[in-house]
Amino acid sequence: MNIIEITKNLYLIPLDQNLPGFKPFIASWLYKGEKNFLVDVGPASTIPVLLNALETLDVTSLDAVLLTHIHIDHAGGIGDLSSRFPDTPIVCHNSAFPHLKDPSRLWEGSLKTLGAIAQAYGPIQPVRESLLCDAAQFRDFGITPFLTPGHAVHHVSYLFGDYLFGGEAGGVFTEFPDGSCYLRPATPPRFFLETGVQSVETLLQVPHKLFCYGHFGVTKKTPELLKAHKRQLFEWADIIREQMRTADTEAEMLANCMKTLLQKDPLLARWDQMDAGVRQRETTFFHNSIRGFVGYLKET
Repeated sequence: MNIIEITKNLYLIPLDQNLPGFKPFIASWLYKGEKNFLVDVGPASTIPVLLNALETLDVTSLDAVLLTHIHIDHAGGIGDLSSRFPDTPIVCHNSAFPHLKDPSRLWEGSLKTLGAIAQAYGPIQPVRESLLCDAAQFRDFGITPFLTPGHAVHHVSYLFGDYLFGGEAGGVFTEFPDGSCYLRPATPPRFFLETGVQSVETLLQVPHKLFCYGHFGVTKKTPELLKAHKRQLFEWADIIREQMRTADTEAEMLANCMKTLLQKDPLLARWDQMDAGVRQRETTFFHNSIRGFVGYLKET
């Protein structure tokens, strides 16, 4: 099992999917110490992988599960995990409570948006209401939540010691062996630029040494990458606005935007060095990120 030890107490657990480009892409973070907690749990299909990792690391109890947000790739397996840890509190934004108690609409929305990818992730099981804790009020174990609704209105980031768990508020990250990186905005509809920027600014105000991404990995280049991501959001808005003026169809607009962004955004410069499966995966989510900007720009 490819468990990645980041520090003595912090582990990155890859939750690989049997899909092109999804090895690695999804992960859960484990802090193992005086208190044990997870940040995000992945989809239902990889809960056996997560449970196996916990067993390998001799983790028999969890003091909390922190959900950055409840999109299916981050929280789709929470009901399955909770059945194995039935007394563990689940911390998330309070607007997510109804969807975790009854995930039928969340599952339907996931199928509509992601189709076969959602099918591969697996159905979402409910959790008991009594386990749900409002992140805005949670202060146990030295964990401090920060509301960061740029990626989703219910997105929360968490600080613990030197570690800042940012979910997708800081984009989608890949680091290469030479230390260079790829960083793409995670801005699906409905996206609001001001909210996205404010979320990054919130993270920039939090003192930390390691920034832990939901997708995928960790960086010590902080706050540099957060500052670069903030600039990136404004640059994407300018480029996409220009392409919207000239394209006749959505397909043409998406193709033109992606081509231009890959040419002009330095944070995407490693695109050609990525595996073909990763580029296939990224194209799907790249288009969704562009659509988020398009929806925002049409309303401004």
